[in-house]
Parts: sequence; structure tokens; C-alpha cells
Amino acid sequence: MLGNILRTAAILAREAFWLLVAIAIIGGGIFGFRYLGENREVVEAQPIERPVALVETSALTPHEGPLPIRGEGFVLPFRQVAVSAQASGLVTEVHPAIVNRGSFTQGDLLVQIDDRAQQTTLTQTNANIAASEARLRQLQDDLERTEALFQRQVATQTQVDQLQSQITELEANLDGLSAARAAAEIAIEDRRILAPFDGAILSKSVEVGDVVNPGQVLAEAFTPEELEVDIAIRQADAALIPGLFDGAAPQARIDIPFADFVFQWSGSIARVEPQLDRATRTLTAAVRLKELIGVAGTGAEADLASGAPPALINAFANVVIEGAERENVYRVPSVAVRGGDALWLNEGDALRIIPARRVHVDGEWSFVEIADPPEDAAVILTALAAPVPGMALRDVGGAADQAALSSGVAE
Repeated sequence: MLGNILRTAAILAREAFWLLVAIAIIGGGIFGFRYLGENREVVEAQPIERPVALVETSALTPHEGPLPIRGEGFVLPFRQVAVSAQASGLVTEVHPAIVNRGSFTQGDLLVQIDDRAQQTTLTQTNANIAASEARLRQLQDDLERTEALFQRQVATQTQVDQLQSQITELEANLDGLSAARAAAEIAIEDRRILAPFDGAILSKSVEVGDVVNPGQVLAEAFTPEELEVDIAIRQADAALIPGLFDGAAPQARIDIPFADFVFQWSGSIARVEPQLDRATRTLTAAVRLKELIGVAGTGAEADLASGAPPALINAFANVVIEGAERENVYRVPSVAVRGGDALWLNEGDALRIIPARRVHVDGEWSFVEIADPPEDAAVILTALAAPVPGMALRDVGGAADQAALSSGVAE
């Protein structure tokens, strides 16, 4: 009995001890928290100084004039044909243009093939026709006299019928002779190769004394005054060329390099193929050369000892077509167009982001349309990790330095 009472008292004593310890800990925590709160050091908020982003810029200037639509190709003649033989025989005459690679006029005799046999046949046929016609006239006169005698019952019906039969047979013979004469004339014409148009000789493969066969190429003729450059135009660029499909002949400039010079020609679009290329999905346009308008390069045209060359066949050519003229259009480097529809500007050493609609791409340059054109701003070429409108910028070169150089301020 006593033992149980002592054990119970010991348990209660231990629980009371731990209760007092817990109360002491909680009280100490509250006291410490109040003490630290009353004696804490007040820290005032300080503004964080953001670093200034270093950027390179380019001047933002409006584009004046038509948009340049570029293409490239090779100079080719509008017409280039193979002058071929239509009959076999000996070549007896060749036009000086073929010998000297010169010019000729439409209808000139380029190549003459021996036609003596055909001329003889034609002469014989004409003689036969003349004899048959004379015989036909005689028979017709005899028929008239015989019919008159038949009316007086002096001649018989058999005599009239015989003369009529001879006339019919002779008329049929004359038709055959006329066909033979036409065939002989065609054979003679086949041995006379005439110039199909005004042009010049590009190459030759015939000489006097050669024996040629039907279909054999004797020379190549072309139109030196009608030269063209075929270029491929993207659909987006074609939509920017005024009157392209209405026959308006949009104007163009053709640059043809030769040695250290570039010969500049004026031109216009002569025609557009009515189909898209299956592989590239582009249009093919033929740009016709008009006249030489200038020479660019080291020195002047007089520096060429050979003189100014014509537009040589198969010469490489760069073509710039005059596209549409748009307002509020700016020419900027293509890398400056962000996301295809925005520009980053340095305006007063602060970032400004504006919408810009890209209307044309010209190699490394893009033409963008800006609805509200800014003033005194430069387009940023440098990439920014976290662009925020209004962030501080410092131009390390580009538009600012270019402006200073152009005004004479920079040394």
C-alpha cells in the first residue's frame, strides 16, 4: 500500500518537473523574441542600380523611291535560231555575215545550195507548159470551127467529141505540169536559205564547197538589238511590282560586269511566264535591255582599250526592278527586325520597342513599315537578353558615331 503511494508520488513529481521546464522554455522564447524585436536594427530600402546595356545601333532613316526587287540571270537573245539546210547539195554561196560573224537583214540570202538541176527541171517544165498551152489553144480553135461545121451538117458529132476529149486530156496534163513547176520552184527555194529576221551570226559551221544534208545546222543567228535576262521572282516580290500582270512594262536596271567594270543598262519587263516553277514556286520574268546608261568601276570607259563592249551573250547580270513606292517605309538590317514584327530603338539612351511590319526583304536588308515613325531614334543591332521598355542603354558605336562623322564632329 505504501509502496504504491510512493510510486504515484514519484510519477507526479516527474510530470510536474517537465511541465515547469516546458513553461520555462516557452517563457524564455517569448522574452527573447520581445527583446530582439525591441533592439533590432532598422534597415532602410536602397534602390538597386541596374547595369547599363551596351548596344550597337544603326541610323533609322526613311526609304525614298521604289522598293528594289532584285534578280539575277544571264544575257540571252530574244531570238536565237539554228539556220539549217532543207535540202542536200553543194554550198555555192555564203553571206558575208556568216563569214565575218556580222549582221544581216531580214530576207537576205544567207546560204545558197547548188540548184542547177532544179533550175533545169523548172526550165523544162515551163517549156512543156508553154507547148501544152499552145496546143490547147489550137484545139480550142479547131473545136469552134468543127462545131460551126456541125451546125451546117458538114462535120459529124464524133469529130466534135474527139476534139473535146483531146482538150480535156490536155487540160489535165497542164494541171500536172503546173504542179511539177510548183514542186521545182519549191525545190529551188529550199536551196536558198533566207534570213528570218534582222540579226547577226553567233556561230557558223559551213563554208563554200561543203556538201550539206537536210537538217544540218549551218549557222546560229540571234537578235543583238533584242537582248533579255530571265530572272526568277518570288511571289511576295512579284506582288510589289506595279502592273506586272497588266503589261505595264515595269522599269529595271541591269548591271553587267566586264573585267573591272560594271556596265549599267536601262530595261523593262517584257513578259512574265504564265506559270510557277514547280520546284521553286517562283515566276520567271524576261527583262529586256534598252540602252547603256553608265559605267561603274575603277577609272572611266576610256580606260578600256577595247572600248565599251556590248552586252555579251551568256554574260552574268544583276537586275533591279522598280517596285512599289510606300510611305513610312524604312530600310534596316534584317537582324534588327525582332520576331518579324518589331524593332528595338535607342531613343534618348533608353529602350523603346515599336511594331514594324516587314514589307520586303532585300538580302541582308529589310524594308519595314512603321505606322508612327519616331524622331531622333536609332535601331538597335545588338541582341539583349531581357529587353524591357525604358531600360538604360549606351551606344558603343553605330548611329551615334555615324551621325557625328557625317556632321564633322568626330575626329
